[in-house]
Formats: sequence, structure tokens, C-alpha cells
Amino acid sequence: MRAWIVAAVGVVALALAGAASAEMVKGQATTISHPMLSVSGTGTVEVAPDTLRVTASIITEGQTVEQARERNARIVQAAMAAVKALNLPNVTTKTLNYTLERVTQNANVSLKVDLAKLNLPWNIAPSDLAESSFQISIPVTLGYRASNSLTVRIQGAREELSDGAGKIIDALMAAGTNQITSVAYSLEKDVSAPMREALTKAMKDAQTTAEAVAAAAGRKIVGIRNISPGYVRPFAEMRNVQAAYRGGFAGEPAETPTSVTAGMLEMSANVQVSYELDYNPGDTEFLPVP
Repeated sequence: MRAWIVAAVGVVALALAGAASAEMVKGQATTISHPMLSVSGTGTVEVAPDTLRVTASIITEGQTVEQARERNARIVQAAMAAVKALNLPNVTTKTLNYTLERVTQNANVSLKVDLAKLNLPWNIAPSDLAESSFQISIPVTLGYRASNSLTVRIQGAREELSDGAGKIIDALMAAGTNQITSVAYSLEKDVSAPMREALTKAMKDAQTTAEAVAAAAGRKIVGIRNISPGYVRPFAEMRNVQAAYRGGFAGEPAETPTSVTAGMLEMSANVQVSYELDYNPGDTEFLPVP
């Protein structure tokens, strides 16, 4: 008897549910369109460089190929030895962009030709057989030039890089290199920590902007639809150094050590965020169910 009563109650419940469902189908479906707000945010973090690169050029000339090559190789070896003698930690050297070329200069030669004495295969009027002048440019070999570049790379703390830069420049110039072509501080270690910090700042910047705009429009932020993050790895800081040898002879130390201080590098991040705002009764859209 109790089982029959339970079954009857279940049937009644299903009937009521079916009636409610049928009533809902006969009504109208309501969709809510949340207003969207898209903003961007930026964040910047200063990081200390961990790598220094100093590049010097070595240019030598000679009357023969071997003379120019030998002079260049001698200076390169002397420069590498001078850097090694500094006993700097984590230092490497390498050469690049080696060229060996002929040095020429054009010589202009003037030639005068009597056309009347030439046995030309075609007929020329007597008036055309006047004496004529021709200018000829002839390249004359003056010698040979060998060019090479030497890059010195060290890694360490910012203070170590600043101290090492001046020592490397003075050692290279005293060894006979012609010019310091570049001094660059860069970041080559893991950048995940400063990247996350920059992204956090960028997201906070976007959130602050979105809240201000939403408040001005009389709305509130109720959700986030989409986030697109990005970051820019810090560029190498190129220092403009005009270095020239200050000693009287190669091998003599400079009177005043060169100073090239390393600055801080900047890592920047950006985010594009789409926020959902709250809705008003006027935002409700009624769609009839087919």
C-alpha cells in the first residue's frame, strides 16, 4: 500500500513538472546582453644588465697581401692577450667580419689620336679627320688592406660590468686596435621573474583604467571576457664611446682609465582586456521562441 502511494506521488510530480515545462515553452526566452569594455594596460620594470660586449676594429695596410695580413694578425693576438691579462671572470673573445682587399686609386690618362692615320673600315669626310683627345681612367694598386673585428664578452653584476668595460677598452686600444666600435650592455639570463612583474603591473594598470571608465559610465565591472598579454624583452643598451689610443706607443697604459658605467634596462609588458559590465533593465532583449 505504501509503495502504491509513493508511485502515485511520483506520477503527480512528473505531471506537474511537465505542465511547468510546457508553460515555459509557451512563454518567451530572455537573453541578457552585457555591455563590453576593452582597455589596454602597460607595465615597466627596470632590470640590471648581466652581459657586456665590447667590439673593436683592427685595420692594417701593407704593400703586399701578406704584409697587411701579418700586421692585422699581430694586433689581434696582442689585443686578445691584453684582455686575458686582465683576469676578468667569465670572459670570452671572438673575431668576426674579416676582410682582405686591394687598395686602388684611379689614375686619369689623356690620349690624343690622329684619326687621319687610322685605317678605318668606313668612309670619313676629310673634315672629320681632326685630332681627337680621349680621357681614360685606369685603377692603380696602392697596396692591400686587412680588416677584422674583435668582440670581448663578459658576464657578471652591473658593477663588475662597469668596471670591466673601462679596463677592456683601455687594453684593446693599448694593444693597437684602431677604434672601439660598440659597447653594449644586455640581459641574457632568465627573464621570467621581471616579465611576470611587468605583466602584473600592466594588468593592474588595465584594471584601474577599466574601473575609472566604468564608473564614469555609471556601470560596474562584473566579469572578464578575454585577456591578451604580451611583453618586450629589454633591448641592449648601446653606449656611444669614442675611444682613441692615448699612449705614445702600443703597450703603454692610458694615463686616465676609461669609465663606461652600465645603466638599468627596461622590460615592458602590455595586456588587452575585455571586461563585462553590469546591465540595466533596458539592456534586456526578449526573443520569441519559434
